[in-house]
Amino acid sequence: MRSSQPVLPGWLTYLLSIAFVFSGIAVVVFAYFTFQVMLNRPLNPLEQSVAAVAGVDLSLEQIGPSDVPTLIPGQATPTLVPTSEPWEGSDRVNILLMGIDRRPGEAFISRTDTMMLISLDPVTESASILSIPRDLYVLIPGHGRDRINTAFVYGSAGNNPVGGAALAMQTVEYNLGVPINHYILVDFSAVTNGIDALGGIDVYVPVAINDPTFPDMDYGFDPLFIPAGQQHLDGATALKYARTRHQDNDFGRAARQQQVVLAVRQKAAALGFTGLIAQAGTLYRQVENGVRTDLSLEQMIRLATAANSIDSENIYNEVLDYDYVSSYRTEAGAAVLILDNQKAAVLIQELFYNGEN
Repeated sequence: MRSSQPVLPGWLTYLLSIAFVFSGIAVVVFAYFTFQVMLNRPLNPLEQSVAAVAGVDLSLEQIGPSDVPTLIPGQATPTLVPTSEPWEGSDRVNILLMGIDRRPGEAFISRTDTMMLISLDPVTESASILSIPRDLYVLIPGHGRDRINTAFVYGSAGNNPVGGAALAMQTVEYNLGVPINHYILVDFSAVTNGIDALGGIDVYVPVAINDPTFPDMDYGFDPLFIPAGQQHLDGATALKYARTRHQDNDFGRAARQQQVVLAVRQKAAALGFTGLIAQAGTLYRQVENGVRTDLSLEQMIRLATAANSIDSENIYNEVLDYDYVSSYRTEAGAAVLILDNQKAAVLIQELFYNGEN
């Protein structure tokens, strides 16, 4: 390898960092991790007490998720700011990835129906991904209790997506006990266009997908059929494959999402440096309008470098599914999910505090 490095224009350096980082995680951002609600379970988790688990103090300022307190009418709800510092490149970094439920022609501000907490540790060369269900019923600082996917909308009042991202970060930090350094917001177009710019991806479909009620981009239906076997998917089909759930359930969809992520990572790696250079202009034009982030160019380069050094066996994916949540009916009759703090505390400690005191 040559000792000197070529001087690249800023936009191309930014694009290359996107190719390493965004291409590996963007598709999964748009996969909807919703969960079926069990309507008849006689359980009110809001009345359960919370105890420390595995040495984790579940209070607000400690490691682990906070309790879900019962609000007293007229009582002020917490107002917080993220407690973590901007990432400098050497320590663990926690990033909140949010998928915007945005159709063509709509404003960027919408519900974050997909929320993923991604943690990258350059020291141990490992990464963790935790998917948060959109129906998780939480305390939103300054706004009381609501579904977690509404925090971004609350904070974006006055057409302010930066404020929305900040409130979403505060909400996740308050309820799960994980300090968050940065955010990335993405919409559907960035996924479909980005995969098309890469030339599509190859996935093995174990069972044929037949979803006649798959939603289109205009709130109608776009019937989906994908045969079983090895398939080459363009961006639009890859997004549908990662989003469909009507044929089975959200857990089957989660497995498909992992397939798509691995396929995108494999395609980006196969292109190599020369291939990415050739695709640089196209990739940049395709994804620039569908991404918002507070990561600087320097941080993106550091993140790309660190992510590229992580082996696939050191990436740990988990979902807050029915092993960690319970169904609940609000006083208004809405079906939501409540976090089981005792079980979630152990998982969160393993994913985001492994090796830390």
